[in-house]
Amino acid sequence: MSASKQPPHQRVGVLDPVFRTREHMRRTIRAFGHAPLVFEDLQELLFLPTASLRCSAMCIGLPRRRADLPRWISGARNAVGPDVPLLFLTRENLLKPLQSLGCDEGDLLVAAPSSFSDVYVGLEGCMARHALAPTGPGLEWGGYRFKPSTKSVMVDEEEIRLSPLEFELALEFFHNVDKVLSRQYLLGMASALAPSESGRWLNACIARLRDKLNLGVSRGCEWRLVHIRGEGYRLGKSSPPAARRSSRY
Repeated sequence: MSASKQPPHQRVGVLDPVFRTREHMRRTIRAFGHAPLVFEDLQELLFLPTASLRCSAMCIGLPRRRADLPRWISGARNAVGPDVPLLFLTRENLLKPLQSLGCDEGDLLVAAPSSFSDVYVGLEGCMARHALAPTGPGLEWGGYRFKPSTKSVMVDEEEIRLSPLEFELALEFFHNVDKVLSRQYLLGMASALAPSESGRWLNACIARLRDKLNLGVSRGCEWRLVHIRGEGYRLGKSSPPAARRSSRY
């Protein structure tokens, strides 16, 4: 097969100095069935040989210093090639953002994404525009199917509506099954949607998730969201009851 007829590489690059949006992009790319190629800094990206950077799209978060913006964008574009579409993620709403960033005609932008859903919908639009078909399983775990466009979860053919904050936290738990997530981590990942900086809302939000998604400890459900004293919260599958041993020999 000639190089011109080869299918597009099922990889999407990410260059972003912010941990939260890097993680959101990594998870979104995997949900679409592509392989994420993630970089925190431009130098990490430029260190790799050109052949290793062949990808179907590139997602770029802006550098921390605005003075680095021209070098950041031109360096990323030169590394992946001029024909690879770019999706920009800004940390603020810019005036005439596409012009101020020096974007090409095929580039897209997600302005100030505050949640996983914002990033997911933005990349979904980019892939649709450039005919990059998703091949992955989407956002589904054991009967729970998440729909970012509507902030809802399908469970047993029933659509359960969540608030943006509830949806964000629910995805954090399902992306980290069997892992203990500290309060500090959860507050940080949901900081853009938090109603206050005190963190008092977290307990109430988790209680609502248990109720809406049937994740309570005492309900005999398949999934349980439990509090680990002094550590945080953990979502996992409940263990089936142990079979009773027969008293007969």
